[in-house]
Amino acid sequence: MDRRRFLTSTTAVGLLGACTGAVPPLGDVNGAYPPIGKIVNAGGLDVHAWDRGTGRPVIMIHGAGGNLRDFTYDVAPMVAENYRAIAFDRPGFGYTDRPAERGGDPAVQARVLAAAAREMGVQRPILVGHSLGAAIAMAWALAEPDSVAGVVSVSGAVMPWSERPMLAELIGLDEVLIGFYFDYLSTGLEDGTIERFIARNFRPQTPPPGYVEAVGIPLALRPDSIEANKEDIASLNTALRRQAPDYGRLTMPVEVVSGAADPIIRPARQPIPFSERLGNARLTLLDNVGHMAHHAAPQEVIAAVARIDAAVA
Repeated sequence: MDRRRFLTSTTAVGLLGACTGAVPPLGDVNGAYPPIGKIVNAGGLDVHAWDRGTGRPVIMIHGAGGNLRDFTYDVAPMVAENYRAIAFDRPGFGYTDRPAERGGDPAVQARVLAAAAREMGVQRPILVGHSLGAAIAMAWALAEPDSVAGVVSVSGAVMPWSERPMLAELIGLDEVLIGFYFDYLSTGLEDGTIERFIARNFRPQTPPPGYVEAVGIPLALRPDSIEANKEDIASLNTALRRQAPDYGRLTMPVEVVSGAADPIIRPARQPIPFSERLGNARLTLLDNVGHMAHHAAPQEVIAAVARIDAAVA
């Protein structure tokens, strides 16, 4: 994975919205984009969950800086035609509370979402994670391998980009430096538009009609969400370096779906070595598809879910 591109892709939309003045005041953001699911209490934390359909549960976990609306825009309703489709706001995003300690750790976020799933009566779900959400899905599978039927990693940020701690991590400056990087981006993007930077995430595809309006981008601009996004990205490499060596012990089916033209999650750096580390993984590289593979080829994601469902039936 190209770390600079990952940082840019996961922060530019939010920062740019703030720079353009297109974002309404905070109170209006909550009013304009209210919860579209139910609030589940899990260990004292509120978790926002969209829940439709019947059958085997399929839990969808969004990427950095987003919210569950990214999945409910198109993929989740399609999944709900044959399964119980659940989309969560990750801790610190949308309407899900953030743990006070180590909130950026994928393992901590996985525990919060797993607890919410239990409160909802979910058993043996298939986990679908996009981008950074795939790191949370894998942390969940590692922590509770007997309770997860399988994992679909979509454009997943699942392998560390550095096998050794970088100097900034060793001296505790990683999050500070990323904060400076956010500030740098905010001053360098003043002449753009939200639509332009959403389009960068979709290349070589274009955003589907109505996506920008439906996905609730202003939710990511709330101060707490911006801080959560910084913390997530600052924590990610350390977390992946810790969890990646354990991937090989998983025996559940894992599907890896990724765009061959993804400039953020590059095949040679992420999906290919990830699938090789897992002896039970099936890799699907999509020609001429970029980072938003779940929107470019939702049928491939649903086919991956179906293969896992059939394998564990």
